[in-house]
Amino acid sequence: MTEGAYRLEPAETLDPAAMTVLGRIYEEGFPPHQRADFAAVTAQRRDDELALALVRDGQPSGFAMLRPLGSTGWIFLRYFVVDEAQRGQGLGGLLWEQLTARLEDAGFTLLVFDIDDPDEPGCESGEAGLRFRRLRFYQRHGASLLPVTGYRAPHVAPETSGESPMLLMTAPLSGPLSDRPAAPDPGQAGAIVAAVYRFRWQLEPRQFPAFELHAHDPAGRPWPRE
Repeated sequence: MTEGAYRLEPAETLDPAAMTVLGRIYEEGFPPHQRADFAAVTAQRRDDELALALVRDGQPSGFAMLRPLGSTGWIFLRYFVVDEAQRGQGLGGLLWEQLTARLEDAGFTLLVFDIDDPDEPGCESGEAGLRFRRLRFYQRHGASLLPVTGYRAPHVAPETSGESPMLLMTAPLSGPLSDRPAAPDPGQAGAIVAAVYRFRWQLEPRQFPAFELHAHDPAGRPWPRE
């Protein structure tokens, strides 16, 4: 793989055929309850949201969409996915590296996102293993679990209801890589959760689901082994 051959492009600059491919990548990457209609996600997104495609020779290989968390300088990663047919070729790492570099250049200081909890009750072993591998992918690329339990993500798809138990992760974006903290300051964790509920999910403080903060990264739980 030649890294220089891939680049991030705004989704709106793609031609219709490439947008069709990007839509397939998006829809294959997320179950229905975790995604909205692709046309609404791209064409009808908010003015401050970013929809980016990892492109090579005009063909999309990955997709990322982000929403700034108000004026905090933090940004929430709504979607991050590479082409299922091309997985195992390092595209995930390439998309992550180009995306985080772009966000740092834009002045953002922290990337925030949520992932499915491998320890969710009732999660079968194959799915738990997949979730664990996703967690480890992000940790290998400098992200860490936020020390919080009880975070819930409202369902995206209109035909579903309720909330999904999730884990929150963060990745620092500013400063030399060697000097970036492994995790946010514990005193900052509550502000990050509140910003996610307020600006990602558009909830008022009285609507925030209850959550608990901890003094350490909760990654010491007995995760399933690969």
